[in-house]
Amino acid sequence: MPHQTITERTDTSASLYGGSLTPRIAIIGAGMGGVAQAVKLVQAGIPTFTIFEKSPGAGGTWYDNRYPGAQCDVPSMLYSFDFHLINWPKTHATQPELQQYIDEIIDLFSFRDRIRFGLGVERAVWNEDAQGYAVTTTDGETHDFDVVISAVGMLNVPNEVSWPGVDAFQGEIFHSSRWKEDFDPAGKRVAVVGAGASAAQIVPNISDSVGHLLSFQREPNWVSPKGDHTLTAEEFEALSTVRARKKLRRQFLDGADSQLAVGNDVDGPDALAARARVTGYITSTLEGRPDLLAHLVPEFPLRCKRPVASDIFLQAFLKPNVELVPHSVRSLTTDGIVDDDGTEYKVDAIVLATGFQSTNYLATLEVTGRNGIGLHDFWEGDPKAFLGMTVPGFPNFFLLYGPNTHGTVVSFAIERQAESIAKDVKRLSDHKATAIEVRREVFDRFQIELQSGIREVEAWDGNCHNYYVSESGTNVTQWPWSHKRYAHDVRTKRKSASSLSYGPERESVSAGVPVLGEVI
Repeated sequence: MPHQTITERTDTSASLYGGSLTPRIAIIGAGMGGVAQAVKLVQAGIPTFTIFEKSPGAGGTWYDNRYPGAQCDVPSMLYSFDFHLINWPKTHATQPELQQYIDEIIDLFSFRDRIRFGLGVERAVWNEDAQGYAVTTTDGETHDFDVVISAVGMLNVPNEVSWPGVDAFQGEIFHSSRWKEDFDPAGKRVAVVGAGASAAQIVPNISDSVGHLLSFQREPNWVSPKGDHTLTAEEFEALSTVRARKKLRRQFLDGADSQLAVGNDVDGPDALAARARVTGYITSTLEGRPDLLAHLVPEFPLRCKRPVASDIFLQAFLKPNVELVPHSVRSLTTDGIVDDDGTEYKVDAIVLATGFQSTNYLATLEVTGRNGIGLHDFWEGDPKAFLGMTVPGFPNFFLLYGPNTHGTVVSFAIERQAESIAKDVKRLSDHKATAIEVRREVFDRFQIELQSGIREVEAWDGNCHNYYVSESGTNVTQWPWSHKRYAHDVRTKRKSASSLSYGPERESVSAGVPVLGEVI
């Protein structure tokens, strides 16, 4: 099948990049990462991009996760972009509000006509002669692009369960990120499996409607108060200016960075004081319930795994129809769950709040670089990238929210990455080069420094079940240092880390070539 040109050029007088001074760019995903990247390209004067989004609408994780109570677990003002700092009505935005925020950005910067909804990307193969990628979409078509940017993130492929009997279970069973819109929990016996952020939102938000709720927890999590509330008129007025919102954002980031000592020295005064505060919150919330306290105070240190912030999760266990099952699941029967003690619980429905394949980056995307080497083959089970964005041997290919960039505030890291990638694309264009690629020696040196920093975070060796490490035991998801350091490293190391190359000049693409979508 012949390749198609998706993005038409704005200048047909030049031969570089098929008749334009800016390259053809494929962005995979229209979630937080994809829209931030589009904004930064628009601001850089590079409109020649197409966004492929497999879902019918924008939002990414905020399109997929529609379960009851879905909400941001960090303050809304922090979970925002500098280029669109709005005054949120609540301290923590809900799923509909976050999806609306993303849609607002798309319309504010006028690139909705550049998004191909309902069309995903299966593979991207580098062509050395053409100095670009052949991108195959889920409809079987192949299209030519000069640059490919993955914005699929790391929390998009649900963890599969392989319990014996899972196929025999006759009730409803689904993952939290694939919530069934027609599911009615009213009066049913419902099991929620998991103790992370999703479970902490689902359990209290369906507990009043179910007949009986069973919360299966392999191990508890550290739960601290969230302080979630609708802003008062005075609070809203205090944030009426962008300057005030930026100031609060800086305070939040400084506060997050100040907590690093909690994980770096688990026996230090900061960690012990923080542990005492969180333990105090759990014990005061569950006062008079030693049966619950025995199973809901973790033994591992803070930061060993992602903590939970909630004002309603622990409180749900005090309701008479909510039952804690402090065990993992062994198997399913036709109408129940068997825990690892062999006890069976009859249930009508099972909600899998079991997380995602977080270490399996680009699980649904095949990328082939120079010399026919696949990205997953290069990684050998341990995903890695320079500052989470670029990999040697894969020119003109970038990742947003890539390996070892979790642990920062996602929106903050993504915006720094999108700025950096836009600068690299601009550099590629300005120098009339055909490829930009991180140098192997810089990449290798960074990986050594990164893993050394990870080893300094004592909490990550705290004997808990987290989603940070690959099968080899390598931490491939977390950034071990501060937000400020990440921003500094991206700003100062990006340009010197990469080299430009100049391949054969490509033929001009005529203005009559069909385009997919309208042209900006």
